[in-house]
Amino acid sequence: MLHVEHLQGLRVGLALSGGSARGIAHIGVIKALDEAGIQPAFVTGTSAGSVVGAGLAAGMDWRRLKKMAQEIFWPSLLNSRGIERFCHQQFPREFSDLALPFAAVATGLSDRQPRVLLSGNLASAINASCALAGVRWPVTREGERLKDGGMSCVLPTQACRELGADFVIASDVWAWSAFARQLGFHRDRARHQWMFPKQYLRSVQVADLVIQPRIPLSGYLPGKASVERLVRAGEEAAKAFL
Repeated sequence: MLHVEHLQGLRVGLALSGGSARGIAHIGVIKALDEAGIQPAFVTGTSAGSVVGAGLAAGMDWRRLKKMAQEIFWPSLLNSRGIERFCHQQFPREFSDLALPFAAVATGLSDRQPRVLLSGNLASAINASCALAGVRWPVTREGERLKDGGMSCVLPTQACRELGADFVIASDVWAWSAFARQLGFHRDRARHQWMFPKQYLRSVQVADLVIQPRIPLSGYLPGKASVERLVRAGEEAAKAFL
């Protein structure tokens, strides 16, 4: 269990994983942390986590994030133009205009390594972080072709640490890690670790606390009811640790 008093004097970072529509559950995690009095000083996000993370870094509380999700979140954002337009409408233009330090993680096509995006145009960075393999074309940003951050860093805890976080809370809604857990595989058991990508295991090791919401299948359906289910799943998972 995490007690708020244990975080006194520490700069808390919140790392939000990729997970497509499952990323809406991050909002429930943010809600539970807020109600417990835990305010992140740094935010990082991969793919869907970059959208929620940008909203949080822009100063949105969980209520505004939830409203945003109910209005447009899924499946409208699968389209590249749609997500850039959405980000221009919802968020500040530049990283420097955000209320909190924020990083979006994408993947460089040249070497398949993570690119931690910290400056410049915010919408293009989120678009790159969300450019799903096999679904979206690469996004060219500052002359480099970028794809979905989940290809190289699905849980951006290291980026959160590098921003300056003393204590990193990770919200993990990645479908593969959830699937592995359902099959009985545990990331902390040496004989089970072959089931998890090395980049994921490294990211988990960097985190001080990993919250893993249980996402219902009904959460994949577009609509306000699904948003409610996803937010509730994130909230319940976070409260189990608080």
